Amino acid sequence: MLYHYLKENYIPGEPIFTGDIDIPGMTEENLRYHLKRLTDSGAICRFEPGVYYFPKTDIFGERMSLSPDTVAVHKYIMRRGKRVGYYSGYTLANRMGLSTQVPFIQEISSNFAPALVRKMKIKNRQYIIRRPVVEVTEENVSVLQFLDSLKDIEKCTEMELEKCGKILTEFARKNSITKKKIDRFITNYPIKIYKAIYETEVEYVSS
Repeated sequence: MLYHYLKENYIPGEPIFTGDIDIPGMTEENLRYHLKRLTDSGAICRFEPGVYYFPKTDIFGERMSLSPDTVAVHKYIMRRGKRVGYYSGYTLANRMGLSTQVPFIQEISSNFAPALVRKMKIKNRQYIIRRPVVEVTEENVSVLQFLDSLKDIEKCTEMELEKCGKILTEFARKNSITKKKIDRFITNYPIKIYKAIYETEVEYVSS
């Protein structure tokens, strides 16, 4: 029963978090028992406690293990296809083109953050997981990324603020970020964000 459930709901290379498995009538003890049996038989692989997966195979037919980054994305950013987080801090600045520096520790803001800020380890890779100012959804994620970038602009970029403003203006236009959307969330951010808006001369859609 568990094997068929997993085959119907997960594809090879996708992390399976035991907390997401929902089979009516199956207790936690039974779940652990059946997961161990499936792992021992080689039907699924165990990445770390609470995380399993159907392995992909490479061109030589060898099983490929999951990467920590793949697990992090599925756990904290896109959970079962639903948007629950986004890259933030120095990682976001690099991905947005606001910084050329590639951070050693990736930062993520996620609805699944276990604390306000916590350094987490997935296998041999460290991550900083933060709680977002509001619940992250597909509808608001671009606005939150935009505001996060402005909030952290002084510490996360080595570029001139005017250049940062042009990059963020392009991002705002591409994602249809309006003043109305900004006003909905900006009160959740520190007052210094208004200074960043002024100094970068960033523009967003007026209506």
